[in-house]
Amino acid sequence: MQLPSRSALAPLLLSTLALVGCRSQAHSTAAPGWIEASVPARSLTSEPASEAYSSGSLDPYLAGLREPLPTASSSQRGGTKWRNGQPLLQGYLGVNSIQDLSRRGGTSSDIEAGSGTISQYPVIGGGGQFKLGGNRIDLGLEAMMSLGGRANGGAFVVGGGGAAVAVSLDLLIVDFYGGPFVSVPLGERARLYGAAGPVVQFANYHQSAAPGVDAGTGSGFGVGGYARTGIELEISPGSFIGVGARWYDTSVNLSSNFGDLDVEGIEAMLTFSTRH
Repeated sequence: MQLPSRSALAPLLLSTLALVGCRSQAHSTAAPGWIEASVPARSLTSEPASEAYSSGSLDPYLAGLREPLPTASSSQRGGTKWRNGQPLLQGYLGVNSIQDLSRRGGTSSDIEAGSGTISQYPVIGGGGQFKLGGNRIDLGLEAMMSLGGRANGGAFVVGGGGAAVAVSLDLLIVDFYGGPFVSVPLGERARLYGAAGPVVQFANYHQSAAPGVDAGTGSGFGVGGYARTGIELEISPGSFIGVGARWYDTSVNLSSNFGDLDVEGIEAMLTFSTRH
């Protein structure tokens, strides 16, 4: 076989070198774009997964997570905030312990029941507190009512010479009371509150006949004052349970010429409250 001459190989060699040079230039031109495209991937994977996830730059699946990290809700972080103008409705069950009950004046003999069996009777009540302002301390007004009474309670008629005669009483008392209140948060889920103001009281009074005592019935309205306090725990968002006490002192002018009925007592109560 006859080998090609040097003059024939020269053009072929030049053509080959030119082709190789063109391909090398094209490859070097594309390389920077490839490098730039790969940089974000390297920087993304080098960023710690927790930081990238929290900043929102990393898909949770790339960090090996199957669901978003849990965040504490407002109810988990603490109790709900009491907004201005938001009412709190409260109901309660309790026992009224009478410290002093007396009926004086009129045509019938005076009655004393401070140490009698009428000294305690059940009560039920409720109402609302309305926040008007305050940040760390809640301030507002409350309007409440209570209903209680008992039948066949014992009392005594003090006669001449200091002699005491037992008499049976039936008593029904309805209180409408209200005034300013202050509520102080205790931690995140409890509150301590206090209130005071006037009382409008309706009383229905009946006494049975006894030696030297006439039977009769009288009723009427009177006024007085009260002060109360309590503590409540938030058991679920906006719902509370607690205990409290209310002191009151009232005087009612009874009909049928029965004179004035003076009552001083303390209510101990179990409260249930909710915010709306």
